[in-house]
Amino acid sequence: MDGIEKSMEIIAHGGEGKSLAMMAIQKAREGDFEEAEKLLKQSHEAIVKCHQCHSELLFYDAEYQDLQVSMLLVHAADHLTSADMTEAMAEEMIHLYKEVRHV
Repeated sequence: MDGIEKSMEIIAHGGEGKSLAMMAIQKAREGDFEEAEKLLKQSHEAIVKCHQCHSELLFYDAEYQDLQVSMLLVHAADHLTSADMTEAMAEEMIHLYKEVRHV
């Protein structure tokens, strides 16, 4: 398995998920909750892909125990965590914007 390629996939999907979650927050702030929910769903789909790549690396490492931990892999894990946290915060912020606007 190419750990570099999988790391890059994690970074790409994680970055996409985080960006989409941030866009969802912006749409909620503007009052466009339908678009915010759509973007949040797309964010979740990207983050699921990120987790799938991460799981592939974990299963590979468990089976072969030869995965090289590199700064790129650590960076990828950071992207995954950041995307997860941004998505969770976006969900809460959208909920709060709805409450403030009495939607």
